Amino acid sequence: MATNFNPDNRRAYRVIAAISFALLLGGCGGGTLFALKDPGYHIKPTSVSVITGGSEEADLKLAEYLTKELKERTTLQVIDQEVVSKAVPSYPIAIKTVEENEGQAAWIDPAEKPKIEKIQARLKTNYVFVIWSKNMMKNTVCSNRGGCTNTYSADVYGNMLEFPGGKIISHTAFNERNSDSVLQLFRAKGYYIDKMLQNSAEGIVDEFIKVTNTGRSK
Repeated sequence: MATNFNPDNRRAYRVIAAISFALLLGGCGGGTLFALKDPGYHIKPTSVSVITGGSEEADLKLAEYLTKELKERTTLQVIDQEVVSKAVPSYPIAIKTVEENEGQAAWIDPAEKPKIEKIQARLKTNYVFVIWSKNMMKNTVCSNRGGCTNTYSADVYGNMLEFPGGKIISHTAFNERNSDSVLQLFRAKGYYIDKMLQNSAEGIVDEFIKVTNTGRSK
């Protein structure tokens, strides 16, 4: 599935830029990488599965990167995306959100909870981390001397749920950007978007480890 970019939609870009600017003003490192709703809550060293909140290719890649980072760097038992894909029909899937404060937070729409409960019943993990890559944009700036630079951006959202019960215990909301360089001619198509998504996953797990104290011993 190809990601739908709208580089010429100036009005949409201004809206997203305004939201992104607001996100960059608040939180750690340009938004909220990972924060518990209840700062006193302790993540149990059990199991977690990551699922997409959107059905685009970028959502799937973000889920794959986040799964990899959690598996390699934390003490939690992490379910591989291959297992998730086999267990969940028509994966990747879309899960609706309710956004607040001009996009500074996004929560799973209560109407979507039964869908997630069915997925958790198949995966049987204590936590389900739903992750979204929204508002993927491409902005091109060309200089008078010739040559253009493309900047890719996306709003990344996430909710972690605890089971049994399906209670949302955390949220993620930040804007990630990445620009190409003179090396783009030697890079595979989509390299800079992939790198942006990979950076997003790494940043989330950096903060996840700080907040939950679940990092692997070095």
